[in-house]
Amino acid sequence: MSYDVIIIGGGATGLGVAVEAATRGYSTILFEANDFGSGTSSKSTKLVHGGIRYLENFDFALVKEGLNERATFLNSAPHIAKVQGYLVPFYGLWDKLKYFLGIKLYDFLASGKKLGSSVFLNKKQALKLAPELNPQSLRGGAVYYDGQFDDTRMLITLLRTFLQHGGQAFNYHEITGLIKNDALKVIGVRVHDKLNNNFFDIQGKVIINATGVMTDSILDLDQPETPHKNVTAARGSHIVLDKKFFDSPHALVIPKTIDDRILFVLPWHDKIVVGTTDIMVDQPCLEPDASDLEIDFILDTLNKYTRSPVKKTDILSVFSGLRPLVKPAHKTNSAKISRKHEILYSISGIISIVGGKWTIYRLMGEDTINFAISKSLLPPSKSISQNLHLFGYTKDKIAYPLNVYGSDVTVLKEIQKEMSNQDKLHPELPYYAAEVIYQVRFEMAKTVEDVLARRTRALFLNARYAMEAAITVARLMAKEMGKNEYWVEQQVEQFHAYAAKYVVVSENK
Repeated sequence: MSYDVIIIGGGATGLGVAVEAATRGYSTILFEANDFGSGTSSKSTKLVHGGIRYLENFDFALVKEGLNERATFLNSAPHIAKVQGYLVPFYGLWDKLKYFLGIKLYDFLASGKKLGSSVFLNKKQALKLAPELNPQSLRGGAVYYDGQFDDTRMLITLLRTFLQHGGQAFNYHEITGLIKNDALKVIGVRVHDKLNNNFFDIQGKVIINATGVMTDSILDLDQPETPHKNVTAARGSHIVLDKKFFDSPHALVIPKTIDDRILFVLPWHDKIVVGTTDIMVDQPCLEPDASDLEIDFILDTLNKYTRSPVKKTDILSVFSGLRPLVKPAHKTNSAKISRKHEILYSISGIISIVGGKWTIYRLMGEDTINFAISKSLLPPSKSISQNLHLFGYTKDKIAYPLNVYGSDVTVLKEIQKEMSNQDKLHPELPYYAAEVIYQVRFEMAKTVEDVLARRTRALFLNARYAMEAAITVARLMAKEMGKNEYWVEQQVEQFHAYAAKYVVVSENK
């Protein structure tokens, strides 16, 4: 069978392109080698933002682009993304001046798409908003507004939107080869169904490589004799803590770290996420480990800004992902590399979309399909994604944690009524047994890891509790999928091995 568009990669970039293609009427199929979002897209800092720190690099066009897409992002999925206040504390007169100018410029660039009016605070006002903030030498602060979201729940929403518009998507399907015609143009892909160990070929007019940090590995399949080096990667690590360490409705922006970064302390799922680091890596991988140095760096930086000291034993989960960056012509600190996206076009006709960030996923998709049209690979069509309501769109207030299902929560509640087990997966986690059944039936969950890491965010909220919930999830899935006890045992064992990376073992580790 032949398609208009074949997409390789099921992260934010791949599904952004997929929604763009399907909503324009092109027959589209997407393949993801593991689970959707199992790489970088599930391990972001959960920001929907213009990138206030890029103002320091005078990347005004990049910030403006991000602010425009921020508005579209928030409007497309209000059940997944929301407006978030960000508090910047001032500990010196230079901070006051610098961030007054920066925040006012940020508001100006947002123009009519501002999310709220920034305000400047004295010391007393800042401490009222954030009582856990270290008061020593505090001179005041400022609040500005950006967005915040759940990254893989957004990704699953994009998946459902893509399917709703006639697309086809497959997780655990790896591209192992490319099919070329006599003119050496790529006209299809060889696919390995990893769960069933089957191989098959699919042909298409346009082949789009949207594999993030693995971009060069797909291009190496195209030209194995010429190793590709288009993308570099930076590791970003985060820790998750109980919200008691910074119990504020506002996120905290630590404006200057020793490596010239901004560190965020973000309220998320009734916990706080603290990150990120920015470490250049030589070899890309799906599951990078946060180093002890990174964890120490996050803790040391955080402890300078809060009243109560945080220790390693307080960490509920640690996660790390690799950001794909368009490789610069000269070596530089990755914190200084902007998140611009670029489109590469190989001699054989493969389109690769590289760089970028979660906030501009839609624009990256639009640019990619427009590029294919410009090369006469697809017939012209107009983009409708800027005003598209994603699957489950609703402005209704739905109680946590079921709000992420949006209007489809009614389907989930019907499943819950039919089940004898209406309990939570774990007494200390917010998720229900019925969610597992829904995720298997409608969200393509195939493994315990899919459920506990990405369809729910249990692994990110508390790694140990997620490990304890694994047996319950495995048995629910096995009953729904017709699997035996051996499958249950294997799944629990595999998840425990995987989840161990998210646990900080001891104070000395």
